[in-house]
This record gives sequence, C-alpha cells and structure tokens, in this order.
Amino acid sequence: MEREADAVQVLHRQALILDCFSGGRPRLRAADVRAATGLPTTTVARILRSLVQENLLQRTGDHYSIGLRVMAWSAAATAGSDLIEAAKPVVTELRDRTGESSIVYVRQGGTRVAVLISHSEQSIIYQGKIGQIQPLNAGGAGKIFMAYEPEALAAALDAGLPAYTENTITARDRLEADLEVVRRRGWAYSPEERERGLSSMAAPLTDARGALVGALAIGAPAFRLSLETAVHHAPALTECAKAISQQLL
Repeated sequence: MEREADAVQVLHRQALILDCFSGGRPRLRAADVRAATGLPTTTVARILRSLVQENLLQRTGDHYSIGLRVMAWSAAATAGSDLIEAAKPVVTELRDRTGESSIVYVRQGGTRVAVLISHSEQSIIYQGKIGQIQPLNAGGAGKIFMAYEPEALAAALDAGLPAYTENTITARDRLEADLEVVRRRGWAYSPEERERGLSSMAAPLTDARGALVGALAIGAPAFRLSLETAVHHAPALTECAKAISQQLL
C-alpha cells in the first residue's frame, strides 16, 4: 500500500509539472517550474530528469518543453473523434478480412502517429502501439502522406531520408517515382523499409472535401506480406478506407 501511495504521489507531481506548460508558456526553466508548483528544488530536478528520459519533456539548454511523446498523445486526442469513431469497426473488419494488424495513422509534422490499432489474432504479428511515432520516409502509411501532401514530402526531404534498413528508399528520384506509383494505384506498399522482417501497405483516408486526414494501414511479418499478397489485400484495404472516408463529413 505504501508503494502504491508513493507511485500515485510521483504521478501526481509529474502531472503537476506537465501542467505548467501551455500555449502561452511553451518553454520553461527549472526555476519557473519550481515557482509554479512549489515543489522542492531536488524534487523538481529529479522529476524533470525523469520526464526527459521518458521523452515527455525535451531539454534545450536551460529550458524544457513538451516532448514528442506527449505530442503524439495530443495528436491521438486531436486527430478527430469523428475519424476514430468512424474507423473503429472498419479497422476491425479489415483485420478480420486480411488476418493482419490494421492501423490508422495521422500525420504530425515530419512524423506519423498511430491513433487506432486492431491487432492480428495470429501468433506472429505486427505489434504496434497507440501513440507510437514513426518516420514518414519508411512504411506504407508514410508513403501515403508523402504522396498526397506536399508538406509531408517536404518534411521527409528536410529530414534527409535516413535509412532504417537496406530497403529504405534514400534517393529523392527513386522516392518520387515510388510515390507516383502510389498515386496511380491508390495504395502504398513498403517491403521491410522501416524494420527488417516487417512489411506494410496503406491507403488514404479523406474527408468530405477530399482532403487527406489519415492513412489506413496493414502491418504484417514480411513473409506473410509480399507484394503478391499486398495486391491480393488491396481491394479490402481500399474498400475499408473508402468506408471510413464516406463517414467523415
């Protein structure tokens, strides 16, 4: 019971410190946090260090700001309840039709964030997590954002197209050619480009205006998601993506 009480107190203090950051005060020093919370100096220093290690805060010099992990949670919360609610049953349907994990991603700047997942019920599967931050230049969902959003492609190019595996496309001309294929067929395929042994495919999610709001993806072990298999799954993927999009007014 004492350990549980201590854990609750630590969580309360962490939340208290995170609450200090806002749109009006996005960057704070340790002294600012100490003044706002009234917590002891050593406690503030210890919790700030822990929050940075967990990527809940990021530190630049003497200043702290909200970390990418919290930004990912924010993306999940603000991606739009309409999108998440519309996608829930369809994501499960896609999983059942393909037998593979199905995921909805939204873009946040130069990254993509998983906001909804229905995991495969097979023994060897893609294990994604809600709020997981992934690059744009590697993976089926990333290709969707780059293919249909010039800002996404620009962000990926600015990041330098880093290589994650030997299959990652790192040359701009090759990437642009691949994205043209994505636009032509309406879905993307990524063979072990982000992680060895993992392949994915994705299709666009759009609102009533035709604006891209997300990507519906399938993630699976590479031995089960070859290009041939992706072609087989493509009708189910694109049908489910359209079913979600038609509900977004």
